[in-house]
Amino acid sequence: MKTAMFSRWRTSATVEDTRLEAGDITLHVIPASDHITVAVAGRVTVDSSPNLRFALLHLLRRKAAPVVLIELSGVSYLDMSGLATFLEALKAAREGSVKLRLAGMSGQARALAEIAQLDTIYRTWGSEVEFR
Repeated sequence: MKTAMFSRWRTSATVEDTRLEAGDITLHVIPASDHITVAVAGRVTVDSSPNLRFALLHLLRRKAAPVVLIELSGVSYLDMSGLATFLEALKAAREGSVKLRLAGMSGQARALAEIAQLDTIYRTWGSEVEFR
């Protein structure tokens, strides 16, 4: 992810509608009055998940909204590092009393999340996963 794009985003007093491209993934951060949507598109892999992790943890730790929705309908591929990123985001959300929702997971990403029982883990921690 280009540092210049992130530095403007990081120093902003409020979360703005921001689109960030990082190799295999694109993140589109869309603020609303009661939640923030992070639309993820592309391939979430061991190479791209650190960028996703940075963006999610940044939003969650600054408690930018009471609910963060991660929209995954644009994700074409997800590996175990992506799942680990979502688990780390869940932990940060719980620590900050933020509700985290994963939505739009389908295809290969959904199959992997179901095998890992990601929806059960999220429900146990007070958040949710919504499959398509």
